Amino acid sequence: MYELIIKPRAEKEFKKLPAKLKKRFYEEFKKLSTGPFSSPQVKRVSGTKFGWRLRLGRWRILFALFSKERRIEIVDIFLKKSKRDYLRRRKLF
Repeated sequence: MYELIIKPRAEKEFKKLPAKLKKRFYEEFKKLSTGPFSSPQVKRVSGTKFGWRLRLGRWRILFALFSKERRIEIVDIFLKKSKRDYLRRRKLF
């Protein structure tokens, strides 16, 4: 099991989601805590050391993975509109 930490920026976006989406995200958070690579939708964010993303349709969950500490930090949740969305968020890692 991994310890799951939700950063304030991600928590703020999570609270804005409709209830149906919140439930879906919550299920994905549980899967992430059991193992970050349990989903084929998890990929590394290029240009970062610890950055990974989980795809849920057009939505993205950005997280930092610290394997040695067995910790995952949810950094941001956003609706992908363009490829530049990742470039703006690289500094979060």
